[in-house]
Amino acid sequence: MRLVAVTGGKGGPGATTLAVGLAGAWAAAGQSVLLVDLDPAGGDVAVHVPVADLRRGVAPLLGSPGVPPGPPAVLAEVAQVNRRLGLLAGLARPDAAGLLHRQAVQALLAAVRRIEGWDLVVIDPGRLLPGSVAAAVLEAAAVRVLAVRADLPGALAAQRALGCTRHGPLLVPVAVGVQRRADAVELADALGRPLAGVIPADPVGVRRAIQSGQPPTSGRLGRAYGAVAGQLHPTGGRATRSRTRSRPRRMALGSVGSSAPTPAACLGWAPAT
Repeated sequence: MRLVAVTGGKGGPGATTLAVGLAGAWAAAGQSVLLVDLDPAGGDVAVHVPVADLRRGVAPLLGSPGVPPGPPAVLAEVAQVNRRLGLLAGLARPDAAGLLHRQAVQALLAAVRRIEGWDLVVIDPGRLLPGSVAAAVLEAAAVRVLAVRADLPGALAAQRALGCTRHGPLLVPVAVGVQRRADAVELADALGRPLAGVIPADPVGVRRAIQSGQPPTSGRLGRAYGAVAGQLHPTGGRATRSRTRSRPRRMALGSVGSSAPTPAACLGWAPAT
């Protein structure tokens, strides 16, 4: 079993849709996948995959301090999206965020790890901040993905997030909601590292996927998620691998590229093994 964390440096960067899309791509490629929503701000993964038999999700698993959940309790809260994709829904209300803290998350992940049958566990832990739930999840994950908007606020937020992990795990950036391919190329230059992939802006495709109750696995979005999934976990994606390799033009982001807080040790990138 491999844990995949998908986080963002700011609110609304597209991390949730990226987590759903990657989980769907790996499931469509034959992997058995559990999608887990651990966003303390009130998760909305279930909005993207509104399964009919949605259960209570993570809240009951976190309500007994000092009593870690066991695998049977976790399985009882998992809703089946399709044959290969399960969902552990997040908190219904942001005011329940106190249930999600470092020790509770670690206990929950320990229980998930003891359950056989899932090849991948994709987690949306919310925004990455020092001491956050996302920071704790990143420590446990084998693959750590940072959703980044290809604009000035997105690049600045990504630089802050990368700075949070200067003494911790490396993050793999993925450009989301991209209008022009050139924007993603310039974003890679601004961040000082290649992107693991590019997810285009396609609100119509997202809306259709939500209406269907399934992650997008075809069309423009499906191909993009498949390509990124194949890059991050080669046995799990159907599309050919691609990386931003061409020499990028300078991004019009002021001094983002030169004044980034990310240390040199965080600038290298390699697919997880």
